[in-house]
Amino acid sequence: MHADIQQLLSLRDGEPVDADVMRHVENCTVCGGELARLVRMQSRLQALPPIDPPAMAWERIDIRVREASSPQPRRVPWAIAAAVAVTVVSGLLVREVDTVSETAPVAIVSTQEQSPPVATAIPLEALVAQSQELDELLLYLPQRPAVERVSMAATIDTIEQRVQWLDQQLSYASDTGLNEEQAYQLWRERVDLMDSLVKVRYAEGRSLSF
Repeated sequence: MHADIQQLLSLRDGEPVDADVMRHVENCTVCGGELARLVRMQSRLQALPPIDPPAMAWERIDIRVREASSPQPRRVPWAIAAAVAVTVVSGLLVREVDTVSETAPVAIVSTQEQSPPVATAIPLEALVAQSQELDELLLYLPQRPAVERVSMAATIDTIEQRVQWLDQQLSYASDTGLNEEQAYQLWRERVDLMDSLVKVRYAEGRSLSF
């Protein structure tokens, strides 16, 4: 059985985990790669400079979110919805392979980068569709609990703040002269972050259901 997202976050943040989990991640390409991706994402987000949004930016984003989420979809039992979410997210992960900086070493004890296989970039329209699907999946997950693990809360908050910034940039694309390549990179980053957010929120909700 693979390590879950909470165990990977604990490893990333230097928190104690079972020795069996540590050994598994050290020898598992899937878990080692996911851990390395979480480490890279944290480093990239921490390295970002503070941003002062333009006037009325959050108001415009809020309007877009309300329009996109109204009328609200009928809520189904969260456990069923979460299972559907995991299935769909797994399908969404069949996408463009990242560059060398994005393809991390697969073992905790190794930092040697691997050359990525050649892949064809997926169309921008497909990225936008994936992003919308992940937004919808997030609506079916339970609300965040009042008490959270520090590392998980920090991860969720950081991802959500970055997604808000990306939404701001995409909202003002015509005003700022964003070209097609720049828009593609922003949408690709949004899909990657939303994928991580759905996984973390799902793991958090699942742990509360037991």
